[in-house]
Amino acid sequence: MPSLKIAQVVCTYPPYRGGMGRVAFEYTQRLRERGYNVHVFTSLEKEVTNDPEYVHRIPSILHIGNAGVMPSLYKRLSGFDLIHLHYPFFGGAEPVIVRKAIRHDQGLVMTYHMDAVAGGWKGMMFEAHKHVMFPWIANRADRILVSSKDYYESSALAQLDRVRDRVEIHPFGVDQKRFFPKKESDILLSHNIPLNIPHLLFVGGLDSAHHFKGVNVLIETLSHMKSIPWHLMVVGDGNLRASYEAQAQEAGLGDRITFVGNASDEDLPLWYQAADVHVFPSTRRAEAFGLVALEAAASGIPTIASRLPGVQSVVLDGVTGLLVPPEDVNALKEALETLLVHADLRERFGHAARMRVESEFAWEPLISKLEQTYTSVLSQQTPRDYSDMI
Repeated sequence: MPSLKIAQVVCTYPPYRGGMGRVAFEYTQRLRERGYNVHVFTSLEKEVTNDPEYVHRIPSILHIGNAGVMPSLYKRLSGFDLIHLHYPFFGGAEPVIVRKAIRHDQGLVMTYHMDAVAGGWKGMMFEAHKHVMFPWIANRADRILVSSKDYYESSALAQLDRVRDRVEIHPFGVDQKRFFPKKESDILLSHNIPLNIPHLLFVGGLDSAHHFKGVNVLIETLSHMKSIPWHLMVVGDGNLRASYEAQAQEAGLGDRITFVGNASDEDLPLWYQAADVHVFPSTRRAEAFGLVALEAAASGIPTIASRLPGVQSVVLDGVTGLLVPPEDVNALKEALETLLVHADLRERFGHAARMRVESEFAWEPLISKLEQTYTSVLSQQTPRDYSDMI
């Protein structure tokens, strides 16, 4: 069905760094390579000069964080055979669902990326949305895709009635030609990072939207590990970076942690190849999968991650890495010391991680499965009855 016109609707999109936008990007590029007419609709946070013609950044009448109220999205989605909504997208999901309520024949697939969690007034808004709007949105989707059964069963989605029969498991993939095992040292030398010691790697956003990534927990843990050799590379940027740098300086780790900033698409694989251990210490269930853990696995290095729903389906404890309780400094310290000291264990975990991504997380079969879902939605013989839904 390559003549299909498909809309990917997502709150963020590259060059913004974030997992949801990255998944939408991979879906868009790989479906277009197969001949589908795919367009992206995302919020306009700031002007991007080199977007292709099929990426549409829409101004919002109200913008808070990654949420944007975009009533014009309703009209812009006219003429598409199928809409693929990446949720949560507050302000973007509502026009999509209004369209579905009026146009039952327009296919709607929703990827449920994560529960929206926050503190303060934002958390209260999320909670109100979950009880008032979310059931209405979920009940109108023809298919609801989740990245793992593990995360789905612990999510707000599983608490809804009459959705289970429309839920499908669609893991995300990793480009195994871009990320692959190799020993890299030139990029370390170019940043004056010492060689011949174990290298730790963190990759992730350092902005408020990604406050749950656990960088502060990692720095605190490393402050108790000054007696053994290691060097940490932090790849990422954002408005919280200065506070993390200050924390590192105050802990006496200024010369043992290098804040790289955002890496280019060309350099990012090199940072994984230069590392011995990837650290993924997220603190909240907003971390629902972990594309960076897949990139590390494809690069043949183990990951130490927080034991969170979804994440624990990507990093297998004692097989491809180690899992620790979130925000547990002592447990994280023990896991780090284990892999820093035992090079043979790092190598065994890294090899197993690469083998697993080759068998379970290659993009091509995952995109083929997505195609099958789209075909199934559009070939439904009987329109669903919405009369008794919330």
